[in-house]
Amino acid sequence: MSITYNMDGFKLSITAGVADEAKGKRRWTQVEASYLEHPCSDLESLATLRAWLGCFLRKQVTGGEPRLALGTMADGVRFAIRQKDKVQYLYACKTSKGGVVFEQHLDAMEVARLEIAVSKALQALSPSSIWGPEPDQK
Repeated sequence: MSITYNMDGFKLSITAGVADEAKGKRRWTQVEASYLEHPCSDLESLATLRAWLGCFLRKQVTGGEPRLALGTMADGVRFAIRQKDKVQYLYACKTSKGGVVFEQHLDAMEVARLEIAVSKALQALSPSSIWGPEPDQK
């Protein structure tokens, strides 16, 4: 079974399965995620990304210079709030070697959709390996 998502710069692939082992069955889940081509498949990165998205939606992020979200200041992803025609946007930029190589402005709907995908990735990271016989299916 697999789930894929590729929208607004966020790529997600969740693959799950069952492997036969000498001790019984083993369930496994693999999560591969990236945002603006920066890997973010671990708990810390996904949690940081989700926190930024949630804070934007609750209007808890103040304006100012783009702040680091993933990676390093030289090579990573930064976020800021931008406003145009009285509408706030989440500004995301990818940096490489200290310079901006890609930028995008996400409205509230795009951020909400992205937050759902990141939440799904976080949910899939939960431990799911079980050793032993499969439970009875009734």
